[in-house]
Amino acid sequence: MKTLLFIFNLLIFSFVQAQQDSLQINQLEEVIIVKKDPISEKFAVKKLNSLDIYFNPAANADPLKAITTLPASTNTDESANPSLRGGSPYRSRVYLNGSPVLNPVRFSRNDGLGNFSLFNTELIDKQYVYSSNPPLNFGNSSAGLVEIETKTQPISEFTQLSLALSNIGLMRNQKLGKNNFTQIYTNYQFSDAIIGLNRKSLDQLHHFSTFDLGANTHLKINKTLSFNTFNYFIDEKYSVLNRSLNFLGDVEAFKKRFFSVNNLDYFTQKTKIRWASMVDFSHSEFKFGNIDSKVKNIQFFNGLSFKTQFSRAFSMQYGVDASVFRYHYNEVLPQFYFSLKPESPTFTNQKTTDFFYVEPYVYANYSPNNQWNFSSALRKNIFLHKNTESFTSYQFSANYTPNNEHRLIFSAGKYHSYTTPNYIIRNFNTLSSHQIALDYSFENEKFNISTSVYFKADKGDIVTNHYEQFDKTQTFGSEASVDFKLNHQFSFSISNTFLNQKYAIGNQKYNTPLNLKYFIKSQLIYKNPKWFTASLVFATRPGNRFTPVQSAVFNPQANDFQPIFGDWYSAEMPHYKRLDFSANRLFFIGKTAVIGFVSVNNLLNFNNSASVYYNSNYTNLHYNHLQKRIFYFGTMVRF
Repeated sequence: MKTLLFIFNLLIFSFVQAQQDSLQINQLEEVIIVKKDPISEKFAVKKLNSLDIYFNPAANADPLKAITTLPASTNTDESANPSLRGGSPYRSRVYLNGSPVLNPVRFSRNDGLGNFSLFNTELIDKQYVYSSNPPLNFGNSSAGLVEIETKTQPISEFTQLSLALSNIGLMRNQKLGKNNFTQIYTNYQFSDAIIGLNRKSLDQLHHFSTFDLGANTHLKINKTLSFNTFNYFIDEKYSVLNRSLNFLGDVEAFKKRFFSVNNLDYFTQKTKIRWASMVDFSHSEFKFGNIDSKVKNIQFFNGLSFKTQFSRAFSMQYGVDASVFRYHYNEVLPQFYFSLKPESPTFTNQKTTDFFYVEPYVYANYSPNNQWNFSSALRKNIFLHKNTESFTSYQFSANYTPNNEHRLIFSAGKYHSYTTPNYIIRNFNTLSSHQIALDYSFENEKFNISTSVYFKADKGDIVTNHYEQFDKTQTFGSEASVDFKLNHQFSFSISNTFLNQKYAIGNQKYNTPLNLKYFIKSQLIYKNPKWFTASLVFATRPGNRFTPVQSAVFNPQANDFQPIFGDWYSAEMPHYKRLDFSANRLFFIGKTAVIGFVSVNNLLNFNNSASVYYNSNYTNLHYNHLQKRIFYFGTMVRF
């Protein structure tokens, strides 16, 4: 309550100061223009544009892959799904033009293929990364947040054709008059060639295919009103050999998904009004052993926000978000979680789960001078769905920028989100997180330095499988990174993350899979426009922790061995290390630009462990591995 009163008093103080500033400004007859950038931009730990993503070879031209190279990324499964500062990807959110896109990646597999986001970098204007303390002008996040805004300014016209070992793609940028444009793209991914070239490394992958089609259209209706619509469809499937506990079998997965994000933006001199709307529909099927899970889900989102620049020093954003979900399950599931053989006992689950939330919010930003910036925010859920916990989220942030080189950010608050339904959890449960963080950065033309320290206390369902379930997590972490230019052609970066994370049950604490003593990432880049650009990326960390099986007993009802587990996360997988190489060459044939590229992931072919499995009676332990050495190449032509 004291914290809430402090936040409320700060809002009142900021508003009073704003009125005084406004009177002074009116007397001086100065012009105040509302910023088009997010009100929370000064508190983003990282800000990227499309060129930043393209020029980072480790990003593979993917906006969410670019985040995995940051020290704040604690993703250990080699996928593009954001995991920031020890937070689960399902607690973090990715927002596109003000609308939340859940599960923003393609199918995630242990071999690493297909682990890319659903977004096309060519469409992106700016991408903001909030590693912790997500700004409360966005909701349903209790970890980190990624905010993506698509382009709004007129674009250059071109056609782009790409051909690679597993992909054929086509894109067209087209002007629609002076200020309007559309960007349309499509890709078809196939597996025969890449499996043929990398047969030893992909011996468990049978096949995969993906077809997607996206279109982003921006219309400037008049000087103050614009409309943007982004529509995306994807049809994907794969088949891979999988091992879980003591069962070996093929996974067959299919998914079709369509979502549409629409925005209407209205600008005046001091006000920006945005209506954001989204519909997201998907139909998926997953088969493995005696599991046959068919899920249909649909989400509707609408948000209305008002951003007002009261004075040069004070601005405020306020609005309301509403989202409606429906999940329909038609499943055959194992009666015993450990017995996955096709002939093992099963039960059927035919269930429909509905959920909605409505959350108004207010976000205030006060800048008394060019060096200091303060913000505070409140968000509250109202019109509660049945059995939903009532909560209030709040935060306070301070940004000190004494000059163009130094920046210090302090952030603290309490945040709430809802579980994303998955194979283990079918309901929308409330999650909460207390967070505090201090971030410092130094930047000049030669090198950049950044350091961070943070603490988080999370509550809510933490479920990794049927036998590992917790409801409290405590995380203490620190980060340090340095980027510097060796000369005009070479640059080098290195970072390290320390993460001490514990699960808590009563007074007892247990390790988590992300209890990392170190997580080192480094990158060496060579750029020579006359010749080529090349990159070496190296990462190393301790292996993930896991809960070992101590013994097993035969269960006659399941007709299978039932594992008896030891202490939670008391064992550790082998040390992780990976070295990636990539290179590309740009040249012109007349006015046509041609880019050739080649990459070798896991160049030294390290056997990095993803999970464990056992023989039939659990007497022998083995490891499932992450991506092994993969050769890949292709070309892109733009005209």
